[in-house]
This record gives sequence, structure tokens and C-alpha cells, in this order.
Amino acid sequence: MRQPEISVIVPIYNVEPYLCRCVDSILNQTFRDIEVLLVDDGSPDGCGAICDEYAARDARVRVIHKKNGGLSSARNAGIDEAAGEWLAFVDSDDWLDLDMLEILHTAALRHGAQIAECSYRRIYRDRVEEETECTAACIEGTNVDALEGMYDWRNFKPVAWNKLYRRCVIRDVRYPVGRLHEDEFTTYRFDWNAEKLVFVDVSKYNYDCTRENSITTQAFRENHLDACFAMRERVDFLQQHGVDCLRKKAVDCYCWVLFDRLYKAYRAGLSGPKLQQVLEMVDRDAREFGASDISPANLQTLRLISQAGLKEFGMMREQQEAR
Repeated sequence: MRQPEISVIVPIYNVEPYLCRCVDSILNQTFRDIEVLLVDDGSPDGCGAICDEYAARDARVRVIHKKNGGLSSARNAGIDEAAGEWLAFVDSDDWLDLDMLEILHTAALRHGAQIAECSYRRIYRDRVEEETECTAACIEGTNVDALEGMYDWRNFKPVAWNKLYRRCVIRDVRYPVGRLHEDEFTTYRFDWNAEKLVFVDVSKYNYDCTRENSITTQAFRENHLDACFAMRERVDFLQQHGVDCLRKKAVDCYCWVLFDRLYKAYRAGLSGPKLQQVLEMVDRDAREFGASDISPANLQTLRLISQAGLKEFGMMREQQEAR
């Protein structure tokens, strides 16, 4: 079988009402030299049968039926089976504009980039929100530029699904099985492996925010603390690779996520081993971070949590919100 130029990986679980919209938007792309890997992650509804129907109709579709292992496991299964020189990820309740892959592939080749990224729009029941101004500008960046863009939430973003990745940047990086916020653990590693990236400021990915039972709309639970570990791993990663220019920004971003998640855990009355791990991480960081690593306010808050505990921190945040 001839190698396709692009492999599109779609992890699928319990999305029967949305699946055809997603798959049709991929198969109808103006860029035709693709394979579509539909990863049925043990879906309990009719998704598996729908996947098989697509494979019977279009030779570009391959189906992977597997035991349920979660989003990371499904994406990893797709990576391991992908034959294309380029890879893209699409969440199965979202959809693409029909020229997204062509635009990203053209931009990547034109700019000599190993990752090409576009903007996206959030689809709500009553409105559509563009993530950027959609100027149509093409912005080149190094791997350090991309990491800085993640922290500033401009241009390059940590999400998995608005990008085209050359196979060489994937290497042995895989999504962490059993973790939420899996993008936060991995995208920066893909970006680091790229010599050049390009961001095309047009919205071509449609991110569905209407599903009530999606991961992003679930009530806060202990696994949402995974974001804290992801952000802390980034701090260590930058230190290991000598990216000192981003250290303070990385630590302050970690603290913002940490304090947000801990306050939500306090409000939800959570307890458990993962929360305890986060609090132990706070204790270490309160001792180890110095004035050159972190803003004074964040250092003070770390020390407050370490010394007085989660309840005192939560009460302080409640007082601040009440003002």
C-alpha cells in the first residue's frame, strides 16, 4: 500500500451523534492524500459499527478496535499505526473546515516547518468565539518561541488538535495514559523536537463546547489536578534543556494553574492521594524556589499553603473573591 502523506488520528468513545460530522469533515478535505485512523476505544454505543461502515466505503479509512483505555491510549494506538509522513489529531466531537489540512501542509512546506498550526473557534449553543483575531498572518517560530507562545497564550498553543506534525517530531513521545490534560504533558515535547514551527492565523478547527458529558464540562474531580503535574514537569523540562530565559514565566504559570486547581479542590471538598501528592509538591517548591524563580506574590502563596494548609488558602481566596 502506498504511503499516505498525512495520517489523521481520531480517538472515538461514546460520540455517536457527532461522529459522522467529524469523519465527513476529514474525508471531504481538499487535501486528498490522507489516511484516516478511526480508533474505536471500546465505545459502548454504535460508534464501532459506524467506523466499520466508513472503512467499507472509503479505502483511506482504517479502523482500530481496542479495549477502552482513555483518550491518551487511543491517540497512542493511532500514532503506532500511522503510515503518513505527517500526523494530525482530531477529537471525534469536533470537525474541520474542509481546507484545514491543505492550508497547514502548504504552510509547513513553504516555511520549512516541522509543525504547522492554525487557530480555532469555540462553538457554543448561543455563540461562536474565535480564539484569535484571524489576521491570516503566517508566523514562524523556533521551538523556544513556541514554548513561550504557550505561556503567553498567543500563536502556538498546547492543544493537540489544531496542528500538523511531521513524523520526526513525534519520536518516542506518547500521551500519558490515565491522565487528564494529556496535551499539557506532550505538546511542548513535540514542539521542542521541531527546528521550526509556523502558525497560520486563520480558524480552521471547530471545537465543540456544547456537549454536556464531555471531559471539559465535567464537574471538578481529583483527576483535574493532573494539570498541576503537567505544568511542574514543564519547569523541570526547561531546566534540563537549559532554557533559562523561560524559567520564571514557566514557574509563574505553574503557580497560576496550581492555585486555581487547589482552590477548586477546596471548594469541592476533595481529598485523596492525588491531592496529597500535589500538597507534597507544594511543600518542596516552597522550600526550593527562590526569588529569581518566581514572583514574590506566588512565592508567598506557596509558603502559605505549605505552612497553613489547604483550608487556610481556600478561606483566603474566598475572602478575596468576596471583596
